[in-house]
Amino acid sequence: MEVAVLDYDIGNLGSLCNALSYLGHRAVLVRDPNELDGFERVILPGVGHFGACVSRFREAGFERAIIERVHAGRWLLGICVGMQLLFEGSDESGEPGLGILAGRVERMRAEVRLPEMQWNRLILERLRPAMFAAVSDDPWVYFVHSFAVRESVDAIAWENYGTRYVAAVARGSLLGVQFHPEKSGRTGLKILAGALAQEVEPL
Repeated sequence: MEVAVLDYDIGNLGSLCNALSYLGHRAVLVRDPNELDGFERVILPGVGHFGACVSRFREAGFERAIIERVHAGRWLLGICVGMQLLFEGSDESGEPGLGILAGRVERMRAEVRLPEMQWNRLILERLRPAMFAAVSDDPWVYFVHSFAVRESVDAIAWENYGTRYVAAVARGSLLGVQFHPEKSGRTGLKILAGALAQEVEPL
């Protein structure tokens, strides 16, 4: 299938596009929010500073289109800062997030090395969501971040790094992962494939 990848000048999207291609999908970089209606699957990536990402996201005109898409129950996957943008805001910036999910992004605990740039285990819910159906228990994935969500009613996976943080969320057809599936080897590809295969569900 064709998968829309939002391109709002936030860094190299090559790894994500290559991962989608490996899975047999065609990644389409989309810079015009008016084009999103034509895609069943849309990915919201994000790397770097929360404030810079959300400002560029808004300047590109994507905010209204993404909020309307989520409220209509259409599929969306946020990756890394792309997941963080779904929340109300971040300690990294005074810029508000999209407020689709309740909660804030916080700076991770000072006693651990930041940023976290490493592989770490996922702690999955016992009732395993479709996104993780094809991976082993407590799979290893790759994280790059200094800010994270501590708690969310929509959490479906966590990581331990000094304390527990949300590693993935799901609400209806809205999905988000704090880690980088496109940089997480075979496990990441299985997770990305599982997310793309998930049926559209109402909020």
